[in-house]
Parts: sequence; C-alpha cells; structure tokens
Amino acid sequence: MLAAPFFKQPKPSIISMPTPMLTPTLTPMPTQTDIRALLDKLGTRTMTPPPVVTHPDFMINFAVWQWHQGVALHGLYQAGKVLGGERHRRFITDWIAARLGEGTPAKSINTTAPLLTMAFLHEENPNPVYEKHCREFAAWCMKNAPRLPDGTYEHSCTENVYPRQVWADTLFMGGYFLAKWGRVTGDDTLVDEAARQFLNHYHHLHDARTRLIFHGYDDLREKHIGVLWGRGNGWYAMATAEVLALLGKQHPAHAAMLADLRAQLAGAAATQDASGGWRTVMDDASSYLEATCTAAFACAFLRAAGLGYVDDGYRARAARALEQLEAWTNDSGDLTHSSAGTPIKPDAAGYNAIPFAVTTFSQGLGLLAFAQALKSGKQQMTFAP
Repeated sequence: MLAAPFFKQPKPSIISMPTPMLTPTLTPMPTQTDIRALLDKLGTRTMTPPPVVTHPDFMINFAVWQWHQGVALHGLYQAGKVLGGERHRRFITDWIAARLGEGTPAKSINTTAPLLTMAFLHEENPNPVYEKHCREFAAWCMKNAPRLPDGTYEHSCTENVYPRQVWADTLFMGGYFLAKWGRVTGDDTLVDEAARQFLNHYHHLHDARTRLIFHGYDDLREKHIGVLWGRGNGWYAMATAEVLALLGKQHPAHAAMLADLRAQLAGAAATQDASGGWRTVMDDASSYLEATCTAAFACAFLRAAGLGYVDDGYRARAARALEQLEAWTNDSGDLTHSSAGTPIKPDAAGYNAIPFAVTTFSQGLGLLAFAQALKSGKQQMTFAP
C-alpha cells in the first residue's frame, strides 16, 4: 500500500505542440575522448575553489552545507565513477567530514541535497556516520518538512521561508534523496512518499499548454508563480528519470510519473534552440541561452532514452546540447553562460536580469551531463546539417 493517497490527476488539456524531428548522423561530436577531457577539466576546476569566497549563488564555494554543494558533490561523484581513481571520492569524503565537524547541518529541503551523495557512498561502503545523518534527514522529510494541506512539500531553506509555495527545485534537492535512501534501506514508505511528491509537484506546477513546469505554485493564491524556467525544468527532468528507475515498473506510481515525464520532455524538446541550448525563460525567444538548463536536459534526455522512456531522437538532441556545452566550457574548466542562483521572480524580465556566474552548482550540472554522456555511450549521434 502507498504511504498516502496519490493525486488523481485530471488529464491535462494539452494543446498540441509537435516536436521538431531531427535526423541523427554518426559524426562523432563530441567524442568520448573529448568528454573525458571535459569531465577531468571541469572536476579539477570545481575542486579548486578560490581562496576568497562569497555567497555560493555567485561563485564556487564549498565552505557551507547547502544545495549548491549537494549538486556539485553528486556531479563529482558521478564523474569519479566514470573516470576512475580516488580523487573525486576523496574530495567528497573530506568535505563531508569537514562540514560535519562543524556541527549537525540545519534541516530543510535545500540542505537535504548533500545527503544524496552520502546515500550513494553508504550503499557502496556502509558508514555509520553517513547512515545516522541520512536517517535523520529522511525522518525530517517524512515528519517535519513543511507541507501544503494536501501533503506536498513547501520549498524550504535555512535562510528564507516560502509558506505554501511549491518550487520546481524541491524534487532534485530532497525528493531524489528520499527515494534513493528508501531503496538503500528497503523502506518502501520513503519510496512511496517520494513518488507522491513527484506526482503532486507536476500536478501543481505543470502548464497544460506547453507541458513544461512553472518555477513555482502559490497555494494561498492558487496560481503559478515565476515563469517556465529552464533550470527548474531541468531539475524536474533529471530527478524524475532517476526516481522512475528507482521505483521500477511495478510501483503503482510509475505509469503516472512516466506520463508526466514524457509530456515534460516533449515540451522541452519543442523549445530547444538550433544551437543545441535552451533559454533561461523557455518560451521567450528573447531570453538568453543558458548552460545549466542545457546540461540538465542533456543529462535527462540521455538517461530517459537509456531507460527506454523516450525514443532515440532524444539522444540526438542531447548530443547537440553536449556540443554546445563543450563550446561553453573554457580552458580553465569553467562552465560559462550559467545563470547565478535564481529565486522565484515576478516576471520574465526578472529572470533575464540574473547574471552569469561560475558556481558550485553550475559546475555540478556540467559534470552530471558529461558523466551521463560517457555512461550512455551514444555520443556519436548529432544533428544532420
């Protein structure tokens, strides 16, 4: 039985948006050798933060325990898995030890993000310290995380409070961990709760016209807030593909979650720029092309195609996105053209005013995209001219 009732979602009144067709070719661009070099360069830069740090919304900063670092840790973990060696793992475990040595992290949805990589590490090599913190954060998610009356998580962080607001960010920062820890421990109630959160979030956030999701939903005003934000849609796409794999087809929420993901990925495909990138405001042709959402969609498209959730046309789209990401990665290993930390803004102008910044999380998303490309082994597909 499910831990709590799932939404019975009405079928969205979707306006047909045909997905542009692509003709894949076998031109290797970028090659696996290219991607290994990019991963190594990105990882080295990420693990060499500047001596003077400011807020992690605007630069690489590993001095605090927050969502920014959680994204980077998981990118470094996945990069280390495909590249081999102990360098990435050593950085991660040293960072965890240093931060835990400063005290127990405050609990919120955002501060749950580093627990995802901790759960992966514990699964490989059981660690009582990691287990303790994972269990405590999972218990907080189940019992104490702020929620809407229907049980959907409010987005929460340690510095700000967003009463009765649902954010796209929440699922990657907290929902993915909950599902992973449930599978690691065999606790189906955690997996069921994660599935419920994914269904509820899409229910509240999705736009019936485009099938994409808004950055937020205000339950008090019963309206969407923000825009069809690129990185927010990327968080959803990546996390949903991974959690579907954790659920397995036998789970009662799998079919509905898969339908939501397919709808959202089709909406994303329809907004991909000819360059291979995506815009920070996805339905605004004047909005700037942005690297983190491009990385997130490349990762999600490859993962979803590899799991058989979408057809191989999505691999071609991901390959073009990887080509653009390669162009945006400079010689120092910075993933440029990445928007800084972005709270919900009132309109498209607010999102378009967010500056570019090389940050802990932008590097992490680049690492996740290139690591998934190596794992997929399908980099040879690109757009036909």
